[in-house]
Amino acid sequence: MAANAEVVGIGSCTVDYFAIVPRLLAAEEKINATRMEIHAGGVTANNLTQVARLGASTGWLGLIGDDENGRIIQKAFSDDHMDVSGIEIVKGELSSLTWIPVDASGERCIYMFPNVTGKITELQVATHFGSHIKAAKHFHTEASQLPILPVKAAMHIAHDAKVRVIFDLDVSPAFFCAAGLGTQEELTAALTLVDVLKPCKAAARELTGEGDYEKIAKALLRLGPNLVAITLGADGCLIATPKELVHVPAYKVDVVDTTGAGDAFMGGLSYGLLQNWDLKRVGSFANACAALCCTKVGARAMSKYAEVAAFIERNQAKSGAA
Repeated sequence: MAANAEVVGIGSCTVDYFAIVPRLLAAEEKINATRMEIHAGGVTANNLTQVARLGASTGWLGLIGDDENGRIIQKAFSDDHMDVSGIEIVKGELSSLTWIPVDASGERCIYMFPNVTGKITELQVATHFGSHIKAAKHFHTEASQLPILPVKAAMHIAHDAKVRVIFDLDVSPAFFCAAGLGTQEELTAALTLVDVLKPCKAAARELTGEGDYEKIAKALLRLGPNLVAITLGADGCLIATPKELVHVPAYKVDVVDTTGAGDAFMGGLSYGLLQNWDLKRVGSFANACAALCCTKVGARAMSKYAEVAAFIERNQAKSGAA
């Protein structure tokens, strides 16, 4: 790992196989796909990639297989100048992958195969990756594919080292439990170690029992995080702390594929917090990262800092002209 990597993470890291299709299928249906595209992906890996493209030093930590997908994963990180020394290759194992049909309007569904990445243990977190976590400023992780115990072990290391813990609650607690990743009690307890929480909408409603997003944010803050960010699609995002709550409007773009938009948002959020920007600027920047990601196929259809800044400037100019 680079000596002063600012942002590291443990979480899903995949190769995404996209089928571009006219529409998503119901049971027993068939359809001809337009084409297939192969891209690196995975929630935490995507978060870190967006941060790297914005200019911060990053590195993903975890296990991959000695297969072609593993080589695709490593090359993608290297192409983005991310450190790969925190990756451990396990012989005879398969790297994580996903199958993702995407329809003409950009909607999709995702089939996940965690494989060896999901086999990381608490002991491996402590002995193989603990020093990397302690040296960082931000630690990213998620609830999606990995069991809660190694995730929580990594969060404890970061928390004790005063490294900001950024948690992407990418699935609902019901899904998390059904997938055998942990109990809802374990998931809720882990939130006491979180500094920045971005829940998917299903998780936010399930954890709080609320329907109003401002009430949801306030209820989630009471569970432990210092900041809660909720993405609202075309309605932008809501960011809340115990002292402040801001609603930041979205940017309008022609959507090609929504895969990775939330991950791009999370990367932009992390980068903005590294710069100590105010909440409104952080939200606007994260929204811009997400919007630009939607204009191309693939979770890694993410932009560099100059592109995001230029996009924001163009939109501000249009708004001023209007």
